[in-house]
Amino acid sequence: MTSPVQDENRSRFDVIAAQWDDSPMRTEMAKAVADAIAEAVPLAPNWHALEYGCGTGLVGLRLLAHVGHLLETDLSPGMLAVLGEKARAAGLDKIETRVLDLTTSPPPAARFDLIFSSMALHHIPDVAALLRTFFSMLVPGGWVALADLDAEDGSFHSPDVPGVAHHGFDRKTLEGWLGAAGFTAVSIRTAHTVEREREGEQRRYPIFLAAGHRP
Repeated sequence: MTSPVQDENRSRFDVIAAQWDDSPMRTEMAKAVADAIAEAVPLAPNWHALEYGCGTGLVGLRLLAHVGHLLETDLSPGMLAVLGEKARAAGLDKIETRVLDLTTSPPPAARFDLIFSSMALHHIPDVAALLRTFFSMLVPGGWVALADLDAEDGSFHSPDVPGVAHHGFDRKTLEGWLGAAGFTAVSIRTAHTVEREREGEQRRYPIFLAAGHRP
């Protein structure tokens, strides 16, 4: 069983998957987020990592050289198909793709050294519950690294974009959710800023990276 919000997300992302990588805004953001994760988390070449809401792998593929194995997950089969083609074309053998929606399905049996995501949290109705699930999926000593929008007025997305559960997040609130889930050494920093024209003016939307450690 899936939720209406996730059904909307899946349908939309399946439709736009083939054109996803054409956006300079997305590719610039992905580079900035990947760089921020590499700075915030002590990545190691023997790590098993999972990206949640990976899309076409714009962030994950940039981090692949720093870990031992990467499980790329998304609720959109269309996005994963594009990522799979990219991985095959590049001859990548450390990457696996899987449809996964943790709001409706149990987590994988494997445990991970790193779970990361970029711009996925604002599509999740109960983020605090997802953070508890992430904590349970990590090995002791593992890390979470999550990038998303600072709280905004709802203008970041166009009005016709479905499946948006939150207009960004207050950093203190998110820090509290991470602490309640069991994470320590929580840090939140600005990873990137997106500029978009809204109502005839350029608006700036900060993107944070929140990192936390499972003791």
